[in-house]
Amino acid sequence: MEKVDLLVNNNVDVKGSLEFWGDLNSYNENLLEFKDSLKEKLKNLEYYKNTKDCANYAILAHSMKSEAKYLGFINEAEVFLTHELKGKEQDINFIENNYHTLVETVNKIIGLLDQYFSDETKKIILIADDSNIILNFLEKNIHDEFSILKARTGSEAIDIIKNNHLYAILLDLNMPNLNGFDVLEFLKEQNLMDQLPVVIITGDDTEETIKKAFNYGVLDVLNKPFNEENINRVLTSINNFYERDKI
Repeated sequence: MEKVDLLVNNNVDVKGSLEFWGDLNSYNENLLEFKDSLKEKLKNLEYYKNTKDCANYAILAHSMKSEAKYLGFINEAEVFLTHELKGKEQDINFIENNYHTLVETVNKIIGLLDQYFSDETKKIILIADDSNIILNFLEKNIHDEFSILKARTGSEAIDIIKNNHLYAILLDLNMPNLNGFDVLEFLKEQNLMDQLPVVIITGDDTEETIKKAFNYGVLDVLNKPFNEENINRVLTSINNFYERDKI
């Protein structure tokens, strides 16, 4: 089902884009291709940032800017433009200090387009962990049942929470740039803990840590290392969380 209003309500210039693409089918095809390319482009941008390769950083930011603009993401295109110009200026300090803004912008686009293209019955789970191995293992084992969004830092997780209607969160406690407890504090301040099941991912199973997490009202704990059976257990807990309101 096409949900153009979802894009329009999030300040995407669909009308202007359709003047360029001609029809909604062509627009959607390019929109989906753009979404699917963003994670790889973000990975490459991070590599160029870390290696201080400002020239290639600028080229890739330019590409993202152009695609975003043609697809109606005008505000987001401005973020990519800024990074393109700073790359051309060899301003690595700006790039390093403001890279999180670019990451948040990309995650916002991906989250919005995941909703736009998803089956309305498909539920979204956020997995927040700074380990690619953990993220990929979890995604592999629950991808078919749910739509997965991934965050590698606490700030990325909060940005995704703000911009998506989530079914559940699998949250690592030890992450850079705001940790899991910072995310729990945000959820508590937004009065979301009673509405949204949160499962903690942790390798620290000390009584103090687990007690502190449960004081926030988390649903369950997924202790590292875990397996498919453990994942299925917490998914059952998540589904039961919503069944309680039907009793």
